[in-house]
Amino acid sequence: MRALIATDLSEASLAAVEAVTSCNPVDFEGIVLLHAVDLDLYTAGGTVPAVIELAEESLGTIAEGLREAGFDTTVRIEVGPAADVIERVAAEEGAGLVVMSNLGSGAVTGRLLGSTAERLASAGKLPVLIERVREDGGAWCRIAECHPFGKVLVGTDLCDSLRSQLNVVGQLPGVGEVRVVHVADEGMDAERVTEACFALVVEAAPEMSVEAGVRIGGDPAEELLAEAAEWGASVIVVSPRAHGIVHRAIWGSTARKIARESSVPVLFVPTGDGL
Repeated sequence: MRALIATDLSEASLAAVEAVTSCNPVDFEGIVLLHAVDLDLYTAGGTVPAVIELAEESLGTIAEGLREAGFDTTVRIEVGPAADVIERVAAEEGAGLVVMSNLGSGAVTGRLLGSTAERLASAGKLPVLIERVREDGGAWCRIAECHPFGKVLVGTDLCDSLRSQLNVVGQLPGVGEVRVVHVADEGMDAERVTEACFALVVEAAPEMSVEAGVRIGGDPAEELLAEAAEWGASVIVVSPRAHGIVHRAIWGSTARKIARESSVPVLFVPTGDGL
């Protein structure tokens, strides 16, 4: 798999690179470091050339470190709306995964990555891995220390999204254990729901080794977060839902809550053909 790491040049966003360096270089066909210069976020005129120069210097240094570690790395600096640029460059580079941090607010760019990640996850065509980062001793780093795909927890509503989710999971670099969990309504028969869940898993991914489980009652987001903690998940996979008209898309409440409260990375897999 070829991965695209999108950054706003802030230290928080650049910490997402650690998600790649925690993996084996042979697991990736290549890495693309991308910064989108969104003209709406800068004062027109002399600011943009300075930002491009800074991006070239910053990403060039990181790319050199990745290459020394064995990763085939490309740097792209493009002008345009961030989400549009990410989708276009991902298509041009053949990337199958976008990696971003849950936070990005550098003084240079003066923006957050959150809205871009939301748009890509809810309306885009590519899986988006949101890395969890924190400040530690004045430096930003990943919260997780393990391989991001060692223990993959898939939260499913037993709808069409499961096939898309497992299709993506099967392509993740270095994927280890996979567990699919459905949160059923109070009063449901746990055994019957588990059987139904397992049947769907077998149908969606007959060649994969996947566990299936059910949690009864409670808030779906809280139950999936609890499952992740109990099982020791390294990443939570969910599929945002698109709502509204006139091409307006938002995260479903469950996906939004997981993205906000999870202590491990969250992988958003859009539903739809081609995944």
